[in-house]
Amino acid sequence: MDFRAKLSFVSVVGALVVLYFASGSPISLYSMWQDELGLTHAQLSMASMWYLLGTVFPLMFLPRISNHLGRRPATVMIMMVSLCGAITFMMVNSPEMIMAGRLIQGIASGLGSSTVAAYVVDLSTDLPRWVGPMITSSAPTLGLSTGAFASGGIITFTDIGATSYFEAVVVLLVVITVMVVFARETMPRSPGLLRSLIPKFTLPENSLRLYAACSMIFVGTWALGGFSQSFSAVIVSEHLGMENAFVSAVVFTSLLLPNALGSFFAKRFETRQAQRWGMGAFAVFTTLMYVSLAYIDSILLFCLFSIAAGISQGIAFTAGVTELMGRATQAQRAGTFSLIYLTSYGGAAIPNLVVGLFSGDMSVESIMFAYIVLIIVMFAILLVLSAKPYPERKAPEVMRS
Repeated sequence: MDFRAKLSFVSVVGALVVLYFASGSPISLYSMWQDELGLTHAQLSMASMWYLLGTVFPLMFLPRISNHLGRRPATVMIMMVSLCGAITFMMVNSPEMIMAGRLIQGIASGLGSSTVAAYVVDLSTDLPRWVGPMITSSAPTLGLSTGAFASGGIITFTDIGATSYFEAVVVLLVVITVMVVFARETMPRSPGLLRSLIPKFTLPENSLRLYAACSMIFVGTWALGGFSQSFSAVIVSEHLGMENAFVSAVVFTSLLLPNALGSFFAKRFETRQAQRWGMGAFAVFTTLMYVSLAYIDSILLFCLFSIAAGISQGIAFTAGVTELMGRATQAQRAGTFSLIYLTSYGGAAIPNLVVGLFSGDMSVESIMFAYIVLIIVMFAILLVLSAKPYPERKAPEVMRS
């Protein structure tokens, strides 16, 4: 890689992480807003649902715009959407503004999942095959986790308030956007922009059963991520009797941050092995998370099992993404990422919507039990779908191994 290629790669990876950093920043503040604005369990779940549903629109209608506008201008546009979300959180004074801000951030995250992720993979073609998928798999959880951790720590241990914190997030987004402006373009503009708005998802040839098996992982693991996003602050409040944004961030990040470690280990396993063992371990450790919460009442054990579950998720999720993207051509990458993340966000959004509409006075433990049942069902289906080796498919243009 020459200097500009390295700078381009760093800038675009930074953009992907910072997009999710901005989206993760409000999560550990839910307990503060719950106290100040009187948010209910249902409203907390609905706030997460609006974020998750916000990802659906761009993943359905806009995943291929960078194939026609170019990766760089599309990425700059996405950063500007995220900027609008951060500005909204600078002015939060009602539950409705929280939901509006989460919707805007969801749109930015949905666009980032396809366009910016494809840009990262484009720029990683001179690197080992696993680098691009590892980054695109771990960047969302790394960004969400560090954003929640930063906001919780800064607001708990300093005199900086939420408004000043989000002003700093705005500055960070502007700096990264300027860096992206000077990145190398990997997808020249081409006609057909309006046609690209028609929903069309890309799946590499001969990969249907592989995708179906991956979907069980995407849905099961991201569903629990949606639960953690909604209720980590509530768990701290109800089990430790405190409203502490930093401790809430610790509980939230104990599940998501270890994903990055699992993503790194995924390259050591064959795809089916990583999927089956990773998802199986995830099901076991999430069950132990529930036991530690419902029967032992130990936040420490809950966080330790969360860390193990997060590592297991990173292994299973990254293995599937690596295999799917290794079969995709450059033109298919954005559409394939769109399909991957639409499935993942759908797996998180739909359970959150159900909880928001029907949970009523259900306890957090009862809600989590329902998520555990979903995860076990997904694992059982995965075992069936991955019982035989997946059909081989070598794309004409794949990432270098």
